[in-house]
Amino acid sequence: MEMLSLLKEVDQERYRCDFIMAQTDSSSLKKVQATRPDLAKDLTRFHVIPRSREVGQSWSSSLLTTAQAFLACLGLVWELNPQVLLVNGPGTCFPVVAAVLLFELIAFRRVSLIFVESVCRVKSLSMSGKLIYPFADAFLVHWPELVERYAKAQYLGILF
Repeated sequence: MEMLSLLKEVDQERYRCDFIMAQTDSSSLKKVQATRPDLAKDLTRFHVIPRSREVGQSWSSSLLTTAQAFLACLGLVWELNPQVLLVNGPGTCFPVVAAVLLFELIAFRRVSLIFVESVCRVKSLSMSGKLIYPFADAFLVHWPELVERYAKAQYLGILF
């Protein structure tokens, strides 16, 4: 829902947005269909990748599942050839970001990486935020306390 809120003003006719979801995510597509049927009418915009880490999954086993998700993202990123990657916090975004960073090196083409931290993160960054922070072109947070701790963070208020 956070991503949908971020995209509410984006002209989908002019800027094509594709959506990447985890295989075990059973609710996101339903939420899009319920709240933004204009986006849901073209199912080719929705891409499914293996989830990099389930809630409660051990860190050691998450290395393997994250690697599987990363491999799935490599072909997807090459196919989509993005100009901008907008991600918003869930662990699913990390393998996508890693694939985009490798894509930039191989294709010699810049992709603008925008990370929007979850509105729930008031005093510290999520694990995804911590991992992506050094690579993000824009790192947006919803709370001014995070700007004090992370120099690159930009506070624009609550974005939705």
